[in-house]
Amino acid sequence: MTDGLGMNTAVRWELVSKSLGRSVKACQVRVAVVNRSRRHMQVMDDKESLVTSEVQRQFESSGAVDWSHVSQETGFSRRECLELGQYDINKVGWQYDPDSFSQGMADRMTSFIKEHYPVPTPVNYRAMSNYMWVAMEDCIRMHDILQGKFKWTRADYERASALRAQGLTLKEVARHFSPTLTPQNVYNALKIHPSLKQVQNPISADELEEISRLVDQYAGKYPVVEIIGKIRRQLGLCNRSGYYSKVAWRIAAHPHYQTKLRGIDYNGLANRIATGQTTVKLTAKELDVPRVSLVSRLNSLSNKLFPSRWTDEETLKLVDYAQSCDSKFDPEHFSKVLGTKSAQQCNDKVHRLKRKGVLPRVSKV
Repeated sequence: MTDGLGMNTAVRWELVSKSLGRSVKACQVRVAVVNRSRRHMQVMDDKESLVTSEVQRQFESSGAVDWSHVSQETGFSRRECLELGQYDINKVGWQYDPDSFSQGMADRMTSFIKEHYPVPTPVNYRAMSNYMWVAMEDCIRMHDILQGKFKWTRADYERASALRAQGLTLKEVARHFSPTLTPQNVYNALKIHPSLKQVQNPISADELEEISRLVDQYAGKYPVVEIIGKIRRQLGLCNRSGYYSKVAWRIAAHPHYQTKLRGIDYNGLANRIATGQTTVKLTAKELDVPRVSLVSRLNSLSNKLFPSRWTDEETLKLVDYAQSCDSKFDPEHFSKVLGTKSAQQCNDKVHRLKRKGVLPRVSKV
């Protein structure tokens, strides 16, 4: 309906209306919205092309990019130029190596983020990549590492086990993976090595009812971090599939903790976490509330910073990324690559596309 149509084009709107089962007014409004969206995308494409051409010209002539000069030549602000530039040729890699790790480079990244993307502003990793002149994927990975967000893979588990077998201490093993990883992180990871497979014996309805009863009995009487362990020992549910999440969410939904959660200043908490004054784990322990609830509400806060409507371009990028994944779709990583949607929005969109048949339900995604 929208291909090449403008509001002044001779269109038999009554036929379009009958064909689509929508009112004439709804069809006309839809065309106007799509045309505005296309004009906006064309403007953005023109701006990207202008900035990218100037960046390429500078790099090819001098082997470096002066972003202030790019700003002068294009008429856009320095930050806009950093966010728009798409020239990635000859950018360097940045992998964590305990022997060559540069704290100075890490500090440069952190300073850039604090100056241009203070909480709750989402970090634009395209801009970071251009500023550091480092491949964007490496910027994302290193930023996660510096924030303490280390995601263990099977290869990491095996490597950590091998290092321990060589006689390295937990502290020494941690340093091989990340400058922010603690010995306790390594210890916990080795305890849940994927070779220790869960017993595929789902929690029964009777057990779920007993879990709910025990949550009612223990809520407010014991620290929330102890309740899951107490219930597991009492019911003998150790190493049962789905146990942890079922208990954790029943605790999170309990009125005692819901009342506590409603009294938290989440904007203030997000700022304190971003500036290193606290962590989600420490805050959950201090306030005696479920950590999963804090994470969920902080994620909801970040969702409000992005528009809810998905453009065709964003959807196509999501589909391409999901289909190219070698492992399970990682919404948090894709959110950082895309830069215009939160991780939760990306995850929800994938599930909607699966229901519509755009993405297969049983696949790598």
